[in-house]
Amino acid sequence: MLEDSPLPTPRLHVTACSRTPLDFICIGAQKAGTTWLYAMLRRHPQFWLPPVKELHYFDRSPTYPSENFLACDHPIPRLFGAGEYSREFQKKFRKLLHQAYTERSWATFKWSLRFGLGKVNDQWYTALFNDGSSFVRGEISPSYSMLDSQDVSRVKGLAPRLKIILLLRSPIERAWSQIRFDWARGLLGDIESFECVRQFVDSPRQALRGDYMRTLENWGTHFPPEQLFVGFYDDIAERPATALTSILQFLGCDPLRAPKSEDLRKKVHVSKKKEMPLEIRQYLATKYYNDLVRLADRFGGHPENWRRTAELFL
Repeated sequence: MLEDSPLPTPRLHVTACSRTPLDFICIGAQKAGTTWLYAMLRRHPQFWLPPVKELHYFDRSPTYPSENFLACDHPIPRLFGAGEYSREFQKKFRKLLHQAYTERSWATFKWSLRFGLGKVNDQWYTALFNDGSSFVRGEISPSYSMLDSQDVSRVKGLAPRLKIILLLRSPIERAWSQIRFDWARGLLGDIESFECVRQFVDSPRQALRGDYMRTLENWGTHFPPEQLFVGFYDDIAERPATALTSILQFLGCDPLRAPKSEDLRKKVHVSKKKEMPLEIRQYLATKYYNDLVRLADRFGGHPENWRRTAELFL
């Protein structure tokens, strides 16, 4: 069987004349409302988003602790290889084809073939948005919050006028939500074990996803403030219509054409309920406190409440 061939670190291949039919990207954070946003924008008549929520194009390098199912540029090893990256891609590709079949959607089927059979590069990526030429087009991949400054610079080179959406949640609550989510799927051992949870939280994958200041620095260095929207999970949970209106206005779209209010409150990818043990809450409060102070100084509002809550457990 074909194996994933040894690969140089894949990076974006940007030329001075590169253009993309992409209007926005939501870069995270994980467990901060990105799946809700994907569902809402897919229902809005002014938007076109891919059938796959997370394309993982910009973080496809194996240097990132991410999905990496696009690590192989060429379709043959992706489709027939036996390596980890290939198997992950094959699973996603089969799911896409099944989705097209169950929806009886010729458009989804054609998109799936474009996604699965092309050679991965900038031209392949931009072609994934061809079907939405008369709409506002974008994608949502929370893993993009992990990109280093070099790759954010390449994103800017590919799409200089791209609008960036970053949704933030208390890093303490975000971490615990992800812990519960992975635990419910059998990806985490004993959720009652402090050491097990600590190792999970401190893993490179989770450490990068929870490092909001790094994300703000890397993306803010290359994109001006008017192209960067920072929203908060608290608003989505408490005032979803207001939260969505702010995002739609940032993207230049009509809030009056948003989904109905009852749809806005539908929860998606909800983590299994489990009370956070005191020892873990104290550890997370200590771990993230300095960042919470910086976030509170920068944004006030919800981050200020996050900081005050953390101080109760220091």
